[in-house]
Amino acid sequence: MSRHGAFWVAALASELVLASLGRAQTAVPDHTATYRADSLRLSGRPWHAAETLLAAARRDPNPNAFLIVEGAKAEVHARRFEHARTLLAGQPWLLDYLDGEALAVLAQSEFGVGRFADAATHFQMARARAPAARVPLLAVRAGVAFDAAGQADSAALAFAAARAGGKLASIDTWLRVRQARVTRDTAAVSQLVADVPAPAARDVPIARARSLLLAGDTTRAIEAFAAAGKGGSLDAARLALATGDSARARTMLYALLARDPLSDDAAAAVSLAIGPLPPRAPDQHVALARALNRRTSVRDARIHVDHALRAGDSSAATLLLYGELLVSSGRLRDAVRAYAAAAHDSAARPLAVYRRARVLVRLGDSTAIPALSGFAQSYPADSAAPGALYILGDMQDGRDDWGQAGRWYTELIGRYPTDARASLARFRLAAHAESAGHPDSAAALYQSEIDASGPQRTAARFWLGKMAAARGDSAQAKRIWIALAHEDSLGYYGMRARRETGLGPLAFAPPVVQPTPPAPAVVTGLARIDTLLLAGLDTEAQAEVRVVLAHPPQDLEGLLAWSEGLGVRGYGSAAVRLGWQAALLAPGDVRVLRAIFPWPNRAAVEAEAQEFGVDALLLAALVRQESVFDVEALSPAGARGLAQLLPSTASLLARGLDVAFYPEWITVPDLNLHLGAAHLAELLRRFGRVDAAIAAYNAGPQPVRRWLDRAGASDPDRFIELIPYPETRGYVRSLLRNRELYRALYGP
Repeated sequence: MSRHGAFWVAALASELVLASLGRAQTAVPDHTATYRADSLRLSGRPWHAAETLLAAARRDPNPNAFLIVEGAKAEVHARRFEHARTLLAGQPWLLDYLDGEALAVLAQSEFGVGRFADAATHFQMARARAPAARVPLLAVRAGVAFDAAGQADSAALAFAAARAGGKLASIDTWLRVRQARVTRDTAAVSQLVADVPAPAARDVPIARARSLLLAGDTTRAIEAFAAAGKGGSLDAARLALATGDSARARTMLYALLARDPLSDDAAAAVSLAIGPLPPRAPDQHVALARALNRRTSVRDARIHVDHALRAGDSSAATLLLYGELLVSSGRLRDAVRAYAAAAHDSAARPLAVYRRARVLVRLGDSTAIPALSGFAQSYPADSAAPGALYILGDMQDGRDDWGQAGRWYTELIGRYPTDARASLARFRLAAHAESAGHPDSAAALYQSEIDASGPQRTAARFWLGKMAAARGDSAQAKRIWIALAHEDSLGYYGMRARRETGLGPLAFAPPVVQPTPPAPAVVTGLARIDTLLLAGLDTEAQAEVRVVLAHPPQDLEGLLAWSEGLGVRGYGSAAVRLGWQAALLAPGDVRVLRAIFPWPNRAAVEAEAQEFGVDALLLAALVRQESVFDVEALSPAGARGLAQLLPSTASLLARGLDVAFYPEWITVPDLNLHLGAAHLAELLRRFGRVDAAIAAYNAGPQPVRRWLDRAGASDPDRFIELIPYPETRGYVRSLLRNRELYRALYGP
């Protein structure tokens, strides 16, 4: 089952379940549990549906076939494949149940746990019993399973059967490529892929290479895989290794690791590099280290850089990588020495000097101040120079040495007036001036931010209004805030100004354009994606989405239709990108705002919010900020799913809620929401205020406790303004803004 198509596929499955109720030739089912589970699936909550049916099965000492199959379906939808397989394997009624429906569910669960040969067999058995409409889709799934099991001839027959009759004509180009890659006859392959259009044409080189391999032409297959570029290099290396040419395999493998250490191929290549093709030369150790480092295997990465250094690699690039790994390992003094050695290279010197100074700051070393100031003086044109001055000011600010902090902040503003860090410095100076009883100085700083067109100019206008109100000039404050509310109506400070002036919450008039049916091209494109998802061709469906993003419609209605369609299928980030494209054509259209701030699984979000007693609008705002409603979202730090939870955090939350959890379940939409809502509720209880709780969701509880101890933190505006982490400060503002937008766009 497709992850991105989870919501749509769940809804379709529910329709099939309702239709099957009248056909089942089994004992009377537990309608209460099955209808409840069906309702949960329709609302995008497959994990809850699975839990409901499992509980019903536990209550029934002799659960009937219907309840078992529906429970297994729910488990598949929740990607708990082993549970589903256990429920169905060996059941005496399996072959006779509802036109092969149970066999198909069993096959899906077997495919999910890597039992590809068993899955292929059961897809074939289901296909022999299924209604005509489902036969081609089951043939595709059987072909994919045979291919994964290494049974190429059976896979080719299955794909050919799926194409026969033209019932899957909308995805035939993809099926031709799939058939070509498991066909031994290279002449037949040439016919299959002769005129394949984009985007399927991208996979043709790999298909040709695989065909050559099946035909026994290993030499040409290696060349073909290597020429295929991305996606083929790893196969070429594996094939060269299998034929005994380990030298060539090693060369291709480490070229891949060096060229693209973040790619999926590089991730798969790591097992070869730490297995049959270990690095020998220093550059190979470094290439492997870079790939390992990108996957948080810091200790192993450092070991390989150690090897390279001992083998004589003293290049600045390697020393900079070594310093980065030492910092990640907590070996800060060693990192200082590594960066000092890298600084001997004139080209790398600025970066090495700056990184060394940053580590000295972390160590609390007294030489950190001259190191940073020396860097800013020696390399004034370097992009890190403003950051060095800001760090100096922030460091002294943290030590309550305001005289020195002010010196560095003032120097930063004077030398780099338009830099984002100069903007932060102005606000630090203004806050201090205000608390010291110098409102005119604070106002001058806010005004200078406006005059410089700084990134926080709307914030500066808001604070000028607050200062006017503080000195009793309510008329001036109101004038400032009303102008800001109108000019920045969708921004955080525009909304804050609206609240201060009593203008009432943001509201939108209903759309004046009557909804029209989507254009045929959109309907056809979405149907093609749906068919690919139902056939188990998730990668191909993703490729179709990329084509839409690369060549979006030029009309407003087409953009909005695609945005909505992709959003409900779980492609949240793609949907929002198309929404921004629509904003170029109609920025004030409410439908465009809903495309940019979608709520594709509202029922699930509201249900989880209600269960944990949190504001559903706040939870929706959080999901929009964290993942843009993309069910497969993955952050650089490893956070996953709609609510962007780290696996360690998700596991801890699940234990606290007494919920069964495995790492591979983390992107199950409603389970991820369930844990995210619980985490948000716990932070709200802990801190007792929304701004601090959502800051802790982003930065962790410990920094927030420190920030709350600062003078003025009881004022939410001041607390947010002085959050020292730029990412967290922007996160809190954006999330609070999102909540108001969701309130205005979707109602309570």
